[in-house]
Amino acid sequence: MNDKKFKYQELLAKFPNCPPADYIEIENGAFRWIHGKDHENNFKPINLISDPPPRMLDETDNMCKGFGLSLFDSIENAYKKYKELYCKKREHQREDFINEKGRYIATLKLLCSDGVAGSFSKSGHFTFHEYESTNLKNRMESSFFSIFGADGKFVS
Repeated sequence: MNDKKFKYQELLAKFPNCPPADYIEIENGAFRWIHGKDHENNFKPINLISDPPPRMLDETDNMCKGFGLSLFDSIENAYKKYKELYCKKREHQREDFINEKGRYIATLKLLCSDGVAGSFSKSGHFTFHEYESTNLKNRMESSFFSIFGADGKFVS
């Protein structure tokens, strides 16, 4: 790992090897679920939005990931994973899912100077830990993809 300071460094320091030593700087397009253009939680790690569930308290790898951002390698993969998770929810849980995750997909261009990324999963997901000076909100493209149409159904 390099000696650049991470956003949330004091929280990451509580976990061994966080972010993991095999995370690397990348230049890549990235896609993230968001709430809209200026929502405060768009680029906030899940562990800072809500307390992690108790079952994760001893899983340091997952706790570390929870202080990173979930990103995808393509808009298609971001959309597919969102739809998959949404459809697994019971009807009464779906609105909560939208309120937690958002209803849009933002496009970003990551630079090596932004932070480090974990390996990409088969679904195209990866965890990204930002450097202290990174502001991904300013790097988001002005237009973003709406997951739902005006009728409330998934966009095809």
